Amino acid sequence: MYLLDTDICIELLRSNSRVVSNIEKLPEDTKVYTSIINASELLYGAYLSDKKEQRIVEVKNFLSDIEVLGIDLRSAEIYGELKSVLKQKGNLIADNDLFIASVAKRNELTLITHNIKHFEKISGLKIEDWM
Repeated sequence: MYLLDTDICIELLRSNSRVVSNIEKLPEDTKVYTSIINASELLYGAYLSDKKEQRIVEVKNFLSDIEVLGIDLRSAEIYGELKSVLKQKGNLIADNDLFIASVAKRNELTLITHNIKHFEKISGLKIEDWM
């Protein structure tokens, strides 16, 4: 089971052949998700676009075709633990990335991202780069 990071969602919206091919290669019963944080980032980008109305529709259509996972109390606890460990190491990453990682860890998902440098700082997080 996989959690798609924002950059991967964007590449799917752009029909990036490598990312699309990786999705198509998955067994039919494989679950693929994104998080509410990723959805927020996608919508933020759509609202900034020169083609705002078109991009908003594209993002909403994409989000209607994928399950969006929220943040629950266990995810919040994981977030708190991760942030404290990273702060003690002097290795903090952006809060949004920490929330995304927390959702992935909480749900035992592999995070699909091209942003390996940030996420590899998080112990125990399964990550893959499909680009």
